[in-house]
Amino acid sequence: MVLELCRFLNKFITKHGRTSPFKWVTLQPEFEKVINHKFASDKAMKNKYDSMRKEYNLWKSLRNGETGLGWNESTKQLNCSDEWWKRKNQENPKVLAIQNNQPSIQLQEEWDQLFGDVVASGENCVAPSMDPTTFNEVHVENLEDDNVENLEDDNVEGGDNFFGDFLNEVSQHDASTFSPSEVAKNFEKSTKVNTKPKPVKMKRKGRESLGASILKEHLTQSNMNQQRALEILESDSSKLNQSTKLSIEAAMGLLSRMVDAGLMREDEELWLFAMDLFEDPVKREMFINVPHDHGRLAWLQRKQRLTN
Repeated sequence: MVLELCRFLNKFITKHGRTSPFKWVTLQPEFEKVINHKFASDKAMKNKYDSMRKEYNLWKSLRNGETGLGWNESTKQLNCSDEWWKRKNQENPKVLAIQNNQPSIQLQEEWDQLFGDVVASGENCVAPSMDPTTFNEVHVENLEDDNVENLEDDNVEGGDNFFGDFLNEVSQHDASTFSPSEVAKNFEKSTKVNTKPKPVKMKRKGRESLGASILKEHLTQSNMNQQRALEILESDSSKLNQSTKLSIEAAMGLLSRMVDAGLMREDEELWLFAMDLFEDPVKREMFINVPHDHGRLAWLQRKQRLTN
């Protein structure tokens, strides 16, 4: 029944286009007639569709999720070790159902057409915006043919050398001798568009276009600017942290801790002396960087004696 459901829905997509939503209220009765079976629930067909989508996504993740998997090309089945299946079952218990019953070749093909991305394969390929009654008229050429002409060269005479030829022609004359109408006429002549209809040609371009080169350079510069901005932010953050660490607030916090530890009292002369001393940023930094409170107390006492 699963295979019949996929074929039924794929026929709907071929007829109405991929962008047309499934109308389950009308589709389920039609499918029940096809399989000669009445479902118990009005939402049975939609629930089965949702379940198949999840199973397809799980199967696709198992098939394409890792490299170096055991794969039987003739049967289109996973041929992995027991340890691999055990690990996948621990990650997702629903994998066990696929391990025991992997989808057939026919079901995989129907799944790919129903749930997968639309890929132009040539024959019987229909895009959502096309009229399905005329799709056989689409002319498709070999995409791997290295001799296929560049699309840009088909539409503009001169191809990749258009701008170079145009600039060379302009440079041969004094720019001041051209009137605006002459410049427009020369440019229009150089950019004459070939309106002759041609079959669709597709090719993987082996060379980098001017636009791609400019975009690549822009992205590289943008990445460099972002990296520089991050370095500046990190530097500012480091300076801010260092400034906070050596602030009067930090020094007073250490002094309060010494009072709590019984090393001094807030009403004695040494405590007041320390507060005056913290106004000097150098002495404040030295006080903070002393490794322990007893050393800080000794340092303050020495400073007080030298002052007296």
